Amino acid sequence: MRMVRTVTVAALAGVAMPLAAWGAEPFRAQGNEPFWSLRRTDDAITFQTMDGAMVTISPVPEENVSDGARTFRADVEGEDFVLTITEKVCTDTMSGMPFPVRVSVTLGADAYDGCGGEPAALLAGDWTVTAVDGAPPVADSEPSLGFEETRVSGNASCNRFFGSYHLTGEGLSVGEMGASMMMCADPVMAQERAMLSILEATTGFAVADDGMLTLHAADGRTLSAKRADP
Repeated sequence: MRMVRTVTVAALAGVAMPLAAWGAEPFRAQGNEPFWSLRRTDDAITFQTMDGAMVTISPVPEENVSDGARTFRADVEGEDFVLTITEKVCTDTMSGMPFPVRVSVTLGADAYDGCGGEPAALLAGDWTVTAVDGAPPVADSEPSLGFEETRVSGNASCNRFFGSYHLTGEGLSVGEMGASMMMCADPVMAQERAMLSILEATTGFAVADDGMLTLHAADGRTLSAKRADP
């Protein structure tokens, strides 16, 4: 890989769109093989490769929006720098962690692909459980999930539950949970036990192109959900 010295360059003419339009500040992205990272604030885009080569572009170029993709272009010592952020779920090729957007960077003849944004943004909100370990919800039950900041809660089938969740670079885990103490029919209670057991054993999650959420337990069991109706 060629070395690009650290340099701050003037962006092509234009005014950057507000950062809130496409993610919380700062926006971060990364990729593998070769390893690279990117950081974007209101003031600058900083791109760095694993060997330490770095380019900082300031001010941020005007974004061009087309077909769900945002593109930023600048000139770096006579070479084109192009950052493209596509609003489509991206799965990290090493960790399997899903991210909200796909990111590509080109610098001259070199191209880099990866993922960006915060994985927590994919979880945030309310979900209707559609399957507990592959089985649809039993009659007279409405299991649900809700993620907010570091908290997870919902209807386990009969009882309300609550707990915490934690995201790392490797996956998702759910902390110790509490629940109310109501009793329901045996099939509902059995489903509730299964759902809480899967949550407690969760090690990761995936989001399909259609928006369906799947939580994965270490032993292969799954919990599937769709976005709750507004």
